[in-house]
Amino acid sequence: MSGLKFLFRADQTNVGDWWCPPFRYFPFKPASISDLIDKSLEINEKDILILGGGGIGSPFFEPHLERIKVSGAKVIVWGAGVDTVSNKSDGKLLPRGEYDLCGDFFDKFDEVGIRVFEGNENFRYVPCASCMNNLFFKYREVKPINKIGIYFHKRVPLKIQGIPSADNNGDNLEEKLRFLSSFEYVITNTYHGVYWATLLERKVIVLPFKSGLFSFKHKPIYCYDGNVSDDLFHQAKTYSGALEDSRKLNLEYYKYLTSKYDLV
Repeated sequence: MSGLKFLFRADQTNVGDWWCPPFRYFPFKPASISDLIDKSLEINEKDILILGGGGIGSPFFEPHLERIKVSGAKVIVWGAGVDTVSNKSDGKLLPRGEYDLCGDFFDKFDEVGIRVFEGNENFRYVPCASCMNNLFFKYREVKPINKIGIYFHKRVPLKIQGIPSADNNGDNLEEKLRFLSSFEYVITNTYHGVYWATLLERKVIVLPFKSGLFSFKHKPIYCYDGNVSDDLFHQAKTYSGALEDSRKLNLEYYKYLTSKYDLV
């Protein structure tokens, strides 16, 4: 086995985390695959680590990132998210305002490609690698059969009476894309709810409980008070070509990394 190691939050009950790592979409030489929070994982200075994606730039993951920083290994961050502020415990919405969208979680790593677009001045913008799944082309072509659907984080319920809803629990990506593609408008409070619905060219309204929901290149519409009014639906729009743009950025990152490091 080579010294190449992939580390991500290997949570099969969170579909976004499960489908975000780049090893699912790009060819690499034989490598080990581990959960970022596995304390038994051995890391040394000869390793090359690829971290991400998923929202691993947060206080929860900081001790695990610090352990990696002192290991001496080469570290590549790929499509990782950042949440400097989060109300996951109570789901309280964040007010309109300015937030630190990058933090310092990935400082001193060798290559940093993060899914943060807004406010990203020091790192490379690399959206989540899940866009490389070809299912997006299939479900982007589906004609919506309903007007409004809700897609929420399994730990932060979001339900409105009379509106179909689903959460991010599980590992069945096609099931989630089938649901999202069924609607013209998607109301959501999850990163991948926004990202995937945007790639499918749906109109997105977000109820933000964490700062990472403000970091998109293709901006959704934000609801700060929990009242999803008609005006918000009028403001929401689709982004043609968001899928192709996101895939292009991931392909460019892959080519850059494989030309510089022993990865293939």
